This record gives sequence, C-alpha cells and structure tokens, in this order.
Amino acid sequence: MRCLLIVFALLTVTVAHADDDLKTRLEANEVVITTRAIAGSSLPEVTAQALIDAPAERIWAILQDCGNYQKNMQRVVRSKELSRQGNKVVCEVEIGLPFPLSNLVGVTEATHVVGPPKWSRTWHLLRGDFEVNEGSWTLTHYQDDPKRTLAVYKVHAIPKSAVPDAILRKGQRSAIPDLFNHLRKLTKD
Repeated sequence: MRCLLIVFALLTVTVAHADDDLKTRLEANEVVITTRAIAGSSLPEVTAQALIDAPAERIWAILQDCGNYQKNMQRVVRSKELSRQGNKVVCEVEIGLPFPLSNLVGVTEATHVVGPPKWSRTWHLLRGDFEVNEGSWTLTHYQDDPKRTLAVYKVHAIPKSAVPDAILRKGQRSAIPDLFNHLRKLTKD
C-alpha cells in the first residue's frame, strides 16, 4: 500500500509540473503541439493549443464560417458552405498544396456548439480526397478572462494521394503555428 501511495504522489507531482510547463509555454505565446498515435494509422492525431488575446466570440465568428475560409484560413484556395441545419454544417474546402502535388478537396460535416462556456466545431469526412479527415476546434475563456481565449485544434487527416508521411508531418508542423498566428492577426483589436 505504501508503494502505491508513493507512485500516486510521484504521478501527481509529474502532472502538476506538466500543467505548469504548459501554462508557461502558452503564456509565452507558443503554439504547443503534441501528437497521439492512432491505431492502424501511419499518421498521428495532432493537437495544437495556443492563447489568443481576443474574445472567443470573435474567433468563433471566423471558425464557424467555412464559406469564407478561403479569405480567413491559410492554404485554403476555395471553400463553400453546402448546408446548415441547426448545429450541423456541411462544407467543401480545397486545400492548396505546393507544386507538383495536387490540391486536396474534402466535404465534411461539422457539429457546432456555441458557448459560453465552450465553443466547438467538430468535423468528420463525408467524401473527398482523404482517407480520413476529422478533427475539432475548441475555444474557452483562458482563466475566466473573456478577452483571452485558449484555442485547441485537433486534426487527423490522411490524403488519398501518394504524399510521403514525412512531408505531411513536416507540413503540419510548420502550417499549424502559422494558422494560429494568422488567427491572432485576424482577431487583434
């Protein structure tokens, strides 16, 4: 029993240290990226977290409007909202890839939850140039401050095309911080 208590105490300290480290990194305006292996997939799920000094409602106005992603999201060359019924939104989005790769088109269905306390957009693939395309955006007030938002982006996307996994991973690692920095610019006072 004593051994179990020691292990529990060590785990508690480790988790507290990890939480403090995350908070420090977020407050330094870092985009914190982690990955999680997905069984049967060669590519992991990617999670990115960052603070944005803007109200969640302002960021949500951009994220929920897939019909204007070509104006507001990087690498999107074409976007169209196909339908919206209640909290379900179907969108078609074309992602621009560098030459000689072909652009990727996907039609997804998203479920929207409009806060407070949480705003979220969770999508899954209906059809398109992907084997898998699912993910989410989640927005919450950071430490109860309605003028600061913790934005969390998760994505697991595997194109049908023969893009090497190493190139996809490198692209995600560079594009995701750019995405958050672009959202920061769009929502700045």
